[in-house]
Amino acid sequence: MFLEAIVLGIIIGLVRNGSITNIGIMKIRGWYLVILAFFLQIATLIFDNLSFFKSYGRYFYIASVLLIILTLIINLDKKGMWIILTGALLNFIAILMNQWKMPIDFEGLRLAGLGHMVDKIISGEIVNYVALEKVVNWTKHLGKYIVIPRPYLMAKVISIGDIFMSLGIIFFIQGEMTRSYLTLKNRMVRMGYKSKL
Repeated sequence: MFLEAIVLGIIIGLVRNGSITNIGIMKIRGWYLVILAFFLQIATLIFDNLSFFKSYGRYFYIASVLLIILTLIINLDKKGMWIILTGALLNFIAILMNQWKMPIDFEGLRLAGLGHMVDKIISGEIVNYVALEKVVNWTKHLGKYIVIPRPYLMAKVISIGDIFMSLGIIFFIQGEMTRSYLTLKNRMVRMGYKSKL
């Protein structure tokens, strides 16, 4: 979902005469925290067979979510960050209220062709999720139950929070692409030109 949001944001930015070069020069405070969060989440999937990650994998996931929220907070001045933060907080509330696990619809996973995930969640190999059917409080509405099924190549099950985050990413990407950046070199050229006058 997030990859699609990035691509769509770039397309919208180009339609609005934005510059894709701006993506390379944009400044995100604490960007390294996002990379760390990404590796923490990937680690729980790659090493899910190791007993250490079976026991503590959920804490890696929690830490990754908190790192992303922190990064968003220190970048709230940028377009779309409030929307992304809203989505991240909705997801965080869902896992906070369910013993640090995200509720997910098993039937939705099967419809998306991800039945193998159901088996791994049940066996305990994937520790970040809990069956939506087992959630009895209102947070089940914040869980992952919105199915994007096959034949879509990137079939998945997403949450309302994921939708908010994706919309925020679209706004952020196209906003950065259409922003006017004044480089140090340009400022020096302009200052030099004025001095000659």
